[in-house]
Amino acid sequence: MKRGFLAGCFLVSFCWIPGVAPEDHPVTAIREEQQVVVDGVTETWRLQWSAAPKPYCGAKEYDVALTCPCMGFAYGEAGDLYLVRLRSGEQIDRLHLTPFFTEVEPAVVQRWPVDDKHDFKLAERKDFAAVVSRRAIAQVMRLADYDHDGLRSEFYLQTESAPCGKSVGVVIGLSRSNARLHVFGAASSPSKPLYLQKREWEALRDATSGPVNVVDWHCGDHGAYTQTELQLQWSAKGIEGLRLEYSCPSKNEKRQLIKEEPL
Repeated sequence: MKRGFLAGCFLVSFCWIPGVAPEDHPVTAIREEQQVVVDGVTETWRLQWSAAPKPYCGAKEYDVALTCPCMGFAYGEAGDLYLVRLRSGEQIDRLHLTPFFTEVEPAVVQRWPVDDKHDFKLAERKDFAAVVSRRAIAQVMRLADYDHDGLRSEFYLQTESAPCGKSVGVVIGLSRSNARLHVFGAASSPSKPLYLQKREWEALRDATSGPVNVVDWHCGDHGAYTQTELQLQWSAKGIEGLRLEYSCPSKNEKRQLIKEEPL
């Protein structure tokens, strides 16, 4: 493959290239590439579509794109999505990401970011879609050491927008106990994807010791009569935690624990 062609592909973060995917995926659309150091070896990680993606919550439909269900996805693209690891240009691992998207179908990732301060006004322009397309491509793989094993080899992937605009998703990557690409789960069901809000994953990522406590759903949020809280902690087996549901007391009343269950 010519060097000039590859350079052009990486600049725009999307291109069609032959010969990378197996026979059932004869061509591949690269959405994003990141360099990841794994045990001292530099790898290339790719998000790639198996076919050309379609717009999702696009700028041409700004009246929909700027509503709660599109938060985190606008201005995005949808299709069949894979995560691929390469060493010296050779594929060594591959994970199908589409099955993790249970509320939206198929897989969806943001392509251009939303400008919360100005887009409601800018959307009145006839060339609004062109304005959006000139923005920098949104980065999806923001790698970090979520599981505190010393490897910055995991990233959060939004799979759902819960009411209203709460980013919900999974963490994907590698761990000391599993050197293959995988989705992280609870210790009780390590092979089952654990879906948490983005801020809950970030609390786990940033925890220095002991469990973290986060409010999953506040009293009164969309009419909620109870408050749900999570107690989360990384362990050698995965993520351990409890889901706690409390009453929403009136003034001068103490709240009561209604229900407690493991993740």
